[in-house]
Amino acid sequence: MKLNRLLLIFSFGVLPFVHSCRSPESDDKLKSKIEEALIDNQGIAVDVEEGNVTLNGQLGSDSLKQVVEEKTKAAGGEDVKSIHNNIMVNLPEPEDAREKYHEIVEGAVDSTITRDVNRVLEDFPTITAQVKEGIIIVTGNIEKTRMDSLKKRLEHIKPKGIDMKGVTSR
Repeated sequence: MKLNRLLLIFSFGVLPFVHSCRSPESDDKLKSKIEEALIDNQGIAVDVEEGNVTLNGQLGSDSLKQVVEEKTKAAGGEDVKSIHNNIMVNLPEPEDAREKYHEIVEGAVDSTITRDVNRVLEDFPTITAQVKEGIIIVTGNIEKTRMDSLKKRLEHIKPKGIDMKGVTSR
């Protein structure tokens, strides 16, 4: 009787531990399911360890990153304990957008540059800018410590030129 009781207690003590341990084979199956679900998303690496899924790679937008995570959840179901989404979002260069726009509306590049400049200036409320023939003309007042950041972000737009003569620093 005592032996049966001991076996019963041992079974209940070990059974949850055995159930929670995942074999590498079950992780491999889960990885295969997820990779199959993500077949349309080239360049995404999937790693699975004890039901914890890690996604690595690069995509062009936050919405695509979210779609990949949702596909992972759906494919793995209850076998997925957690998802670590390390996918980097690389937005297309503004120059690419300008070139495509230029092909469609020949010579109308300034509006695309203006759009990109306005996005940059959201972080610099004391600065204004105009775009004329691909050149960004900047005016306003800015702290010296932020001047380099402004200039680098405007250069990233890749205009024909940047005129910062109208900017004073404090």
